[in-house]
Amino acid sequence: NFTNGVKKIMNRSLFGISTGVSIGFVIALTFSFIYQSHNFVPSAPNFIAYFSSNTMATAFSTILWAGMGLVFSLSNMIFERDQWSITRQTVVHFGITYVCFTPLAILAGWFPLNAFWLIGYTIIYLLIYVSIWSASMLIAKKKVQELNRLIQKRK
Repeated sequence: NFTNGVKKIMNRSLFGISTGVSIGFVIALTFSFIYQSHNFVPSAPNFIAYFSSNTMATAFSTILWAGMGLVFSLSNMIFERDQWSITRQTVVHFGITYVCFTPLAILAGWFPLNAFWLIGYTIIYLLIYVSIWSASMLIAKKKVQELNRLIQKRK
């Protein structure tokens, strides 16, 4: 059982890291095109200014993107806690992802560390979280309805 748990965590970690890096790269590449940059820009100019080269900024960004993917991938294991209510799972998941993702977003230079930006970020984070959670609940509800329909059909 312990070995299976370790394998599960390792698999989720590898998935999260690769997904985080992939999504981070695609977003950075998209913004590089939007701003018509002649060079790949891994983050905001104030972030890149901390590094000796664009390559170093990209390397550090890759580590941050990996961390972000790891946070979301591992935190999803909370939803496997069958003995918890969906409300408790959601609140704990939100808290963990917010607390772990926020410092990574700040380090990535996505917004400065001050009250105004933190409040704005928190509102946006909450809106995105609620939107994704609502969509997930609707999908789950439709799956349950379909399963119930199939069960009724077999009776």
